[in-house]
Amino acid sequence: MTQNIPLGVLLVILGSFCFASSAHLQHHAVGDQLDGNVDKERMSLRSLLAAVRRPRWVLGLLLMGVSAALQITALTMAPVSVVQPVGLLAFPWSVLLAARATRTPVPASMQAAVAVTVVSTLAFSLVTGLSAAPDTTLELDRVVIGAVVVYACAAAFATLGGRGPQQWRCLFWSSGGALFYGLEAALVKSLLEFARTHDWIASVGFWGIGVALVVGAVTAGWLVQQGYATGPSEIVVGSMTVTSPVVAVAYGIAVLGEGTNTTPGAALLMGVLGALAVGGVVSLTRFHPDHRRV
Repeated sequence: MTQNIPLGVLLVILGSFCFASSAHLQHHAVGDQLDGNVDKERMSLRSLLAAVRRPRWVLGLLLMGVSAALQITALTMAPVSVVQPVGLLAFPWSVLLAARATRTPVPASMQAAVAVTVVSTLAFSLVTGLSAAPDTTLELDRVVIGAVVVYACAAAFATLGGRGPQQWRCLFWSSGGALFYGLEAALVKSLLEFARTHDWIASVGFWGIGVALVVGAVTAGWLVQQGYATGPSEIVVGSMTVTSPVVAVAYGIAVLGEGTNTTPGAALLMGVLGALAVGGVVSLTRFHPDHRRV
């Protein structure tokens, strides 16, 4: 399929609302199952299996599927470094959904954190879009190295989610899941590129990437559910929609060669904007009422 960046971006915007709605529904389903989980303990497999049978959780899963389908379609139309950051719009959607559900206004400090994150990430997306190479390349050894690095970082965040300070566990769990989701988007792009340039049916590399996608999806789902169990959905969505683009862009540049047109000035600006976006999510965690109740 030929590139159509505007249509790809529109599909991701629609997918972002579906993702925010999915997070809202699944968070409440998990919270009801754990009766609030005030001690921020890790959710057991038994509790998770009970939660996934709740109608809210199932509806959230369906919306997640719609969101994923829209994102995959968008990846056939635009570079991963352009598509992935636009999914950040799920962040303000999730804050608005939570405010409407609780019938409470969004505090000014949270509004500022969301604004900083959204503006920074959208600017980050603009810079990456202007710097993105029109074509991508694929080397399987780089794919493996990139995946191993992401897996190691996600394992570190999962450890902090289970044993770290209670008020930060939600952020740690969801950041670990976000690392996997960023990798998932990049691996999908890798599969599409591989299928375009190779005889993929008989390729061990192609099916190896496919296995990595399945493993990553299952692991990411487990980590994200732990995030729902230990904190509000806004923090989960905020973390995922910031961390995922950073991982996807880094992968696109390092593995797929999407950064061949990136100048040193653009790279520096991307680093600053990325840091501001991450800082916005950390601030949201600090200013959220759930943090102050710990």
